[in-house]
Amino acid sequence: MHMVTDYFTHAEWMVIDDVLGPNPRHLFEVYMLKQSNCYQKLMDNEASTFEDIVDAYLAYLQVTVVNPSMDKALSFLQKFAIDARSGKILEHRLHFGAPWRHPPSSKDPTICKEWAKIQLMDFVQSLVNAEFGVNYLADCSLEIMDDPAAVALVEVGLLYAQRDPSFFRPISKGIQRCLARWLVQERMQLSYQNLLQYLWQRIIRGRSYRHLMLQVGYDKY
Repeated sequence: MHMVTDYFTHAEWMVIDDVLGPNPRHLFEVYMLKQSNCYQKLMDNEASTFEDIVDAYLAYLQVTVVNPSMDKALSFLQKFAIDARSGKILEHRLHFGAPWRHPPSSKDPTICKEWAKIQLMDFVQSLVNAEFGVNYLADCSLEIMDDPAAVALVEVGLLYAQRDPSFFRPISKGIQRCLARWLVQERMQLSYQNLLQYLWQRIIRGRSYRHLMLQVGYDKY
């Protein structure tokens, strides 16, 4: 990270740090984009700024990394529903009050996929409400460790669990922004019936991890 100024101006680095965070992969890919002919043509336009190239990279990250990973996470949750229906999930993971305790009884893959998407949206919304910083040891319950949506997002590499301090978080600010965008996009695409199901999930069974928010003084990134 000490070599960042060799590749970006101070102003450019401040934009990257604010939007994407100090992630080595993001830095490398933005630098490669900066060296491309497309960037040079874009900057020839007097109305264009470095923020435009960062926005373009964020859109690239959404389409090529986050959206496909969320599709994989959905498949994990669909499998969880199938396993729960067949009795393969341990009872402690389906404890009373768990938002994911009632997977669909139907074998219809469409219904399972709808349930999985609502579960994933519910989890991402709970992360947004907790400002994307969840201290999973804060109340010693470890409930979030049983959450199939949390497990799925760790499995696909969008979240990671840190030991000290003990919290879940997106792997970068860029991924965090893309997760929020994914949630907005999915809400806009819900049918009326699925929107009602989602609102029911949020109001009646919804996750709430605000009590596990990062303590003051913890560095989120």
